[in-house]
Amino acid sequence: MNEILTHIIEQWFLTEPALFRIFCIQQLEPNTEMRCPVRCGGGRVQYNPAMITGCRISNAELEELLRIEMIRLLLKHPYERLPEGCLPEAASLASNMVIDQHANLRLVQYAKAAAFQLPANECYEWYVNKLDVLLRQPIIEDDTPPDRQSFGPVAGSGNGSPSDDANDSDSDDLPDREPNPEQGDNEQNSNSNTKSKGGGNSLWRKLSEKMNRWLAKDFQYGRKLDGNAGQQMLRDWLADNTELWQDDELRREEINELIRTTTQWGTLPGKLVEQIIASLAVKMDYRKALSSFHTSILSSKRHLTRMRPNRRSGFAQMGSRYDLASRLLVAVDVSGSIDSRTLQAFYSVVARFFKYGVETIDVVQFDAALQGDVVTFKKRPTKVEVRGRGGTSFQEVFDYLKDHRQYDGLLIFTDGYAPEPRVDFAMRTKVLWICRSEAEYNQHHEWMSKTGRACWIEF
Repeated sequence: MNEILTHIIEQWFLTEPALFRIFCIQQLEPNTEMRCPVRCGGGRVQYNPAMITGCRISNAELEELLRIEMIRLLLKHPYERLPEGCLPEAASLASNMVIDQHANLRLVQYAKAAAFQLPANECYEWYVNKLDVLLRQPIIEDDTPPDRQSFGPVAGSGNGSPSDDANDSDSDDLPDREPNPEQGDNEQNSNSNTKSKGGGNSLWRKLSEKMNRWLAKDFQYGRKLDGNAGQQMLRDWLADNTELWQDDELRREEINELIRTTTQWGTLPGKLVEQIIASLAVKMDYRKALSSFHTSILSSKRHLTRMRPNRRSGFAQMGSRYDLASRLLVAVDVSGSIDSRTLQAFYSVVARFFKYGVETIDVVQFDAALQGDVVTFKKRPTKVEVRGRGGTSFQEVFDYLKDHRQYDGLLIFTDGYAPEPRVDFAMRTKVLWICRSEAEYNQHHEWMSKTGRACWIEF
C-alpha cells in the first residue's frame, strides 16, 4: 500500500504541484480502526489499508480519494469553526457537496445538493447549517410513509420513495415525474408504506440507497447498504471522516500562506482554484480574521534561545520561545459617515482581543485628525466618549505609527472612504483593516492590501 501511495505522490510532484505541496505538510499514517478509506485533519492524512483492499478500491479511485482530501485541506474545511453541537455527518456531507460541485470528480460520486432540495453553489458553512437541520428530522417508523415535503424525491424516483430500478445508476439527472392523476391518495400511501420498510430516518434511507449505488459499483463494498444496518454504516462512514477535524487557526494560516505562494495549480479546475483563492479574500468572518491576525503577531515574536532544546536536534541547535506580550494599537474611524450603532460594534470587536490573552490595547479615534489622546484599555470597555464626527484621513494614523513603532499590530475600523495613506517608512507593524460592510470591503480592499490585510464586519 505504501508503494502505491508513494507512486501517486511522485506523480503529483510532476503534474499536481498544489496537491503535492499541501500533502508535504501532512503526516501520512495507516489506521485500520477507522470506518472510511481515507481522511485528513490535525496535520495528518490517514488511510485504512484493510478497507482499501477489502473494497477492492483501484489505484485510480484511491488517487481520487486522496485528491479529494487535499482539496478539502486547501478549502480548509477540516479546520473551520463548526456550529456548536453540529452533527459530524452534516459537516462531512457539506464538505463533499462543495467539492463535488467544483472538482470535476470522475470516479467518486457524492450526494448532490439537489437531492436535499438545496441550491447549488452555496458556501460550506451554509450547507452545514441546512444539513444539520435536515439530518435531525424525527425517526419515521416502518409503517409511516416518507415525508415528501421535508426531504424531496429520491434520485430516480418521482414519488419520494426509493427507486425499484436497480439499474437506474444515472437517475440523479432525471427530472421529477408528475404523479399519476388516476392514482388515489390511498394507493400512493400504500406504495410509500411498502417501499419505506427498513425503518430509521427517511433521509438516511434515501442516502444509504444512493451511497449503495456508487459503493457497490465503484468500490464493490461487500455488504449491501440497505435497512437500518446500511444507514448506520453510512453514518459511521461520514462521522469517521470528520473525527480529526477541529478549529485550528495556526493550520489555517499555514495553508493560507501556501495558497498565497502557489502559482501552479496543475489540473485543478479554474472554478475550484477561484474558490480556494477566494477563501483568502475573506469569506471568513471578522472573528476568524482577528484570531488569525493575533496568531500572526505571536508568530512574529519568536526568539531563538539556548535555554530550550531544538525539537529535532536537541541542544545542538538553538530552540525558540514566543513572547506573548503583544502591543496593539486600534484606530477607530469617528467621522460623520459612521453612525453610533457601527461605533458600538467596532468597540465590541476591540473587546474580543482580551479573550485572546492581550493584556492592554491602545485605542485612538480619528476623523480628519487624531481626536484626543491615545487611551489604554486593560479590560473590556464599557463606556466610550466619541469625539470628532468630521471628514476622514488615514494619513494621521500612519503618521502617528511612524513616531510610535513599538506596536506589533494596528487595527483600523472604518468605512474606507478616504484617500489611500502614504507609508514612507519601514513599517514592521502588521495592519488589519476592518470595513463596515462587505460592499465597502469589495470597494477598498485592493488598496488596503498594500499596507496589510482586510476583512469586513457583519452585524
